[in-house]
Amino acid sequence: MLTQTEMHLFLGMSTVVTICTFGLYVFLASTHTQIVPHIKDHLCPDWTGRLGNLMFQYASLFGIAKRNDMVLTIHEDDEITSVFDNLFALKLQNNSVCEHVQIWGEMEPCLYDMLAATIPSNRNVKHMSLLQSWKYFSHVEQAIREQFTFNQTIESKCQKMLNDAIIGFTSNHTDTPVGKLQVVGLHIRRGDYLDKDKMAYGYQTADEEYINKSLNYFRSKFKHVLFLAYTSYYWKDLLWREKHVVGSDVVRMRVTSPEVDMCVLSKCNHSIITVGSFGWWAAWLANGTTIYYKNVAKNNSEYRNDFSEDMTDYFYPGWIGF
Repeated sequence: MLTQTEMHLFLGMSTVVTICTFGLYVFLASTHTQIVPHIKDHLCPDWTGRLGNLMFQYASLFGIAKRNDMVLTIHEDDEITSVFDNLFALKLQNNSVCEHVQIWGEMEPCLYDMLAATIPSNRNVKHMSLLQSWKYFSHVEQAIREQFTFNQTIESKCQKMLNDAIIGFTSNHTDTPVGKLQVVGLHIRRGDYLDKDKMAYGYQTADEEYINKSLNYFRSKFKHVLFLAYTSYYWKDLLWREKHVVGSDVVRMRVTSPEVDMCVLSKCNHSIITVGSFGWWAAWLANGTTIYYKNVAKNNSEYRNDFSEDMTDYFYPGWIGF
């Protein structure tokens, strides 16, 4: 069994590489090990998953690139470019520099791996990792916030949805001054987390008790509060929200697209999140008081091993775990 250091050295020396997929090591044979001699020190992503995952990959790789004096390089038509139009990464029409690369990886997806953040110099590298730790980009946080500004089309749609929700609420609560209203975004993810395979791996979902405790935290904190409750378009999730997220101060928001929904949540004053990277980023962008579900992984499960011992590599400093 290779040690962590030996594994990363193995990555740097061999054409056979390892990456972590849900805590398991998978070996891949690479046929693209030739280095382009005149274009070096480019760091390329291997995009995996949906919006929240893509944002972790981009932010972490941007931080890793800065730390190693490299250039984060993406294709101009990559999905993330359709959401954020202020990305600092080098955007190419022909991304051939990301085809002839050295492969790099991580040991676990939800903890900070110092060796995953240390890239060999004078070569092009593709990082085949999820990199879901804020520590990878803590030194460039302000730059990430500047880049993760939604494009104008998304911005216009989400601002209208937010305004409509506030106007609708205050018109029915005439004693609520708009200027003193605190808007709390609530994101509930269940859906795929209830799949048998994921539950066996150790995934857990937030229950009604957590939701009520989180809602009551903000109700006791603020006199005038409005909760904007989002979930997925999956009908079972919608029914669960209908049954368990209740109150005259709750608006169950219509699900539109991931980018518009996240934009609305990012404009809230505060956040309540359950599980998954989508809610994580919505709360991080909102940058207010955040309540998170701390029992995301079953104790002694394979999934629990994806995180650091105290999970502080994953959950952002200052967030409150219930």
